[in-house]
Amino acid sequence: MEAQNPPHKTGILKESNIIAFWTVFGFFIGLMVAFFKWSDPFDILSVVLITTLFFYLMAHVSVALYIRYMEFGKIRFEKDEFEKKLDFYYQQLLQREREIDADRRFIDEIVQEAAAEREKEAKERAA
Repeated sequence: MEAQNPPHKTGILKESNIIAFWTVFGFFIGLMVAFFKWSDPFDILSVVLITTLFFYLMAHVSVALYIRYMEFGKIRFEKDEFEKKLDFYYQQLLQREREIDADRRFIDEIVQEAAAEREKEAKERAA
């Protein structure tokens, strides 16, 4: 399960998007530097991977520091209200379960009556 991002103001990128952006940016920077400097495929691949890894790690460090030192406002968790809602939903689920059980019993009765009726008709035909 992925951790939830803290609430943001409109227009601010999510942390995962920032990390993805800087990782891709690092990949293309590494690609450009490698093509200008080296011609051996192994050297190009090495430079691209190292540069991409560097940008990836720096993006994580930047996002972690940003989250740690920025205040997003205090989120209040109304426990009593939350518990009341949970109790309400629980009662609703119990009520629906009782209704479904009653419907199931009703259907079972109809099926049993139909089976008994078929047996009765079969006995009448046999006689």
